[in-house]
Amino acid sequence: MVARRRAICIGIDEYEGEARLDLCVADATEVADYLRQPEYGFDVELLANQEANLPNIRRALLSVMNEELEFFLLYFSGHGMVTELDAFLVTIDYQPLAEGVSLADLARYTEKISRNTKHCLTILDCCHSGAGQFGQSRQLVTPEEIDRGIPARTESRSLLAACRPEQVAIEDSRYGHGLFTYMLLEGLSGDAADPHGNITVGGLSDFIDRNLEAMGAEQIAVMKGDSAGRVILGQGFSPIAVDNLPEYEKKRIIAQGKQFLEDYTSQLTNHPEDWRNHGHRTASQLLPPTLRWFERQRREHKDLRVDAEFSQLYAAVTNRVKQLAEIDLGTDVEEGVVTRRIGGGGFGTVYEVQRANGERLAYKVYHPTEYGDSEKKSLFSRGYKAMQQLDHPRVIKVKKYTEAPIGFFMEYVDGPNFRDLPNIIEGPVEVLQFLLLTAETIAHAHSRPVIHRDIKPENILAVYRADDNTWIPYLTDFDLAWFDQATQVTKQAWGNISYSAPEQMANPRSAAAHSAQVDTYAFAQLAFYAVTGSDPVPVGRADNSRLLQEKLNSWPVGAAARKFVDWYDRCSQSRPYDRYANFRSAMDELADVEAMIRRANSTTVTPRVALNEIAFALSGFGAAGKIDVSGGAFHSTSGRTSIALTASNVQPSTHGDKFDLEARLSLDRITIEGNASNERKRARINNRIDEVVRSMEGVRRKPGNQGTFETFISISSVECGYAGIQRARLSLSHVIEAIERT
Repeated sequence: MVARRRAICIGIDEYEGEARLDLCVADATEVADYLRQPEYGFDVELLANQEANLPNIRRALLSVMNEELEFFLLYFSGHGMVTELDAFLVTIDYQPLAEGVSLADLARYTEKISRNTKHCLTILDCCHSGAGQFGQSRQLVTPEEIDRGIPARTESRSLLAACRPEQVAIEDSRYGHGLFTYMLLEGLSGDAADPHGNITVGGLSDFIDRNLEAMGAEQIAVMKGDSAGRVILGQGFSPIAVDNLPEYEKKRIIAQGKQFLEDYTSQLTNHPEDWRNHGHRTASQLLPPTLRWFERQRREHKDLRVDAEFSQLYAAVTNRVKQLAEIDLGTDVEEGVVTRRIGGGGFGTVYEVQRANGERLAYKVYHPTEYGDSEKKSLFSRGYKAMQQLDHPRVIKVKKYTEAPIGFFMEYVDGPNFRDLPNIIEGPVEVLQFLLLTAETIAHAHSRPVIHRDIKPENILAVYRADDNTWIPYLTDFDLAWFDQATQVTKQAWGNISYSAPEQMANPRSAAAHSAQVDTYAFAQLAFYAVTGSDPVPVGRADNSRLLQEKLNSWPVGAAARKFVDWYDRCSQSRPYDRYANFRSAMDELADVEAMIRRANSTTVTPRVALNEIAFALSGFGAAGKIDVSGGAFHSTSGRTSIALTASNVQPSTHGDKFDLEARLSLDRITIEGNASNERKRARINNRIDEVVRSMEGVRRKPGNQGTFETFISISSVECGYAGIQRARLSLSHVIEAIERT
């Protein structure tokens, strides 16, 4: 059995008054995100702001003390303080004579933890320039006090602090972190890896020192403790060689590179017609192995990166890849013939490709002018991987990825993007239904969990359905997406400034910039565009609200218009935690607005109309008008869950009829991963459903026994009106989400 790795990450910004800090929670959150990744494998407890009080920190340390661990790591970013009695890491519940965790106490905790733990590492970034004082007789803690308070006596106990005693640590908003933690994160991302692909404690310290010095920073990180035994913090990264290659080995590699390049060039044709007919396809198949060989050599041998002759060969290879990205119409590529240029964006150009059987595909090719931007190339590849994880019928499906040129084939959708539609979709109900169908695709992505991070009109395609005069949205372009398996956070601010959340632009490396809240913000701006036909002002929330109110004067229901403005204001709050708790909650509130408008002509409806309204909410236009009181079957919007609704026990009431609703929900295929039996997977799904319905009044689950998975949800006394429809819609949509969650 492999011993566990545990980490406690603490970040505090919300000190009172002038003592408030800005970047410490971002520091701790992102360190925690890295430590959770498979390369490190830590179970992380994050304590931020109000959670980082003295009792919680003590509880967390005591819980670690009783475990047998392979590695324990403590990270702290916040204020430090020195009093006449001791040095302290200042907690959020600071009071005079109860300042926080003393370094003497921390030393005792570390001593006891190390009895059952092979390696202990303490990382402290608590000396901030310009930070407020807590009193005239107090000063910020320095590594001198840390050095006295936390002795590191063995190789298994190490301390890494932000600066030397006579210095202060620098907090720079350009990096979104304290400078020490910024360099720490660069190292954790893999840049501090050794020739074996490992990140050691000593190697991480050396990396931080080198880079602080290279930046000219007036601070030097302090490392105390003996890590000569190669204490491995993370592993599985791309190896980075330290020793220079022997001259004969360098010559051998360069000669081999020349031969690869000559072999590739000799098999190509220069005739334009031959190039379009088969040359481009041949080059796309021959070049990737050569490219991968060159990139491996550069990754594994650092001195080759600065060798002029090898660099010239590598540039020649990458130039050939760039040439393949310049595609003429009529060119035969791997999946067919390029018939037209569809459009382009910040990451690539999209072409229409026709296969021999007549099937059309879209081919997105990375911009050849951006090949030198390694982060942007990585994001492009990550967008493809994000789309691979999604199987919603209205999320564009990706197919084959190509290395030369960098690009991928995907499903072709014949329709304009939403930028061209506001003057076509005008009615408030139609606009809201289009937005709700878009929101459902975003919610599906979040359930995987994939955060899109670039919701804007250009990334919503629309297909016109003539039989019911309806535009259906498709979600595409996941170049900025973030998901659990992604191994590197975005370092630069990407996205459209009118649609990107403030935290995404101001602090792109932060965990907040990679959370679902950025999609909530962007979706609200998309809704603004849908209603007004113009882009929102990036920093003018009040101006946006005023324009919304002017446009909404034509809505038939004033209460719905007011509710929409309130919804927009909440979704577009500057601080993520002031928005809705999750995207599903924001989506539910918008559905409430849409339902208010549709019920304007009648406060009560027949049971049949009520059933059809519920079916529309669960399936979109596919089920509209098809459900009778005696029953009707359709599928959820994802197409994965089969739904049958039945109304019974209809009871007249002074406020309209009431009825009991039963929904049969079934799956043809269970998509939960793992080797468990179907019986155990069914039990897992039923447990999820029980968790959801437990808090819902009048809602019960009854087991089914047909097919792969079947269950029945009964809802008693559903009112034939707006409130009853919303109650049933919310109950069943949350149950379906629990069923379809992987």
